[in-house]
Amino acid sequence: MTEQRFGKIQLARVKKDEFEAFKKQSSLSFLKGLQETFPEKEHPENFAPVPSEQDYNESFYSDNPHIYYFYLNDENIGGAIFEIDKENKRNHVDTLYINDKAHGQGIGTKVWKAIENHFPETKVWELHTPYFEKRNIHFYINKCNFHITGFYKEMFDVNGVEKEIEFFKFEKVMI
Repeated sequence: MTEQRFGKIQLARVKKDEFEAFKKQSSLSFLKGLQETFPEKEHPENFAPVPSEQDYNESFYSDNPHIYYFYLNDENIGGAIFEIDKENKRNHVDTLYINDKAHGQGIGTKVWKAIENHFPETKVWELHTPYFEKRNIHFYINKCNFHITGFYKEMFDVNGVEKEIEFFKFEKVMI
């Protein structure tokens, strides 16, 4: 666990009967991020993707799901979905979110340190984030010491419309 000025960050596995609540909380967090990024858009969810039902189901019902809630002083402050490769120790963050009420307090950085402590065998972390998510890009580079290792475009169905979205790939090599 990571010490924090308010207490300790704890990771707790999400149980199968909590999957729907996790999906709802995560989706609301991503939608809030889109609203902050595109305040001029009446329906930002029509501009960029949030994780789809299929994305969540592939993670939730995989052979070995690694889905966690983050807690601070027994309060749920976010969650994440990881792909953990115990063989090559190259792990992937599929989804990571911090509830908006916990933003701007340094909690995200403490959560990331707690993740690293929870998975100490990891040699490389990797993740992807949309090009337009400046807050996330700043967080991963300047707070968590990731490096951009790629840029790519991918087609997404955004509420029935095919959209090309640009992404950065990030990696962090653990020492």
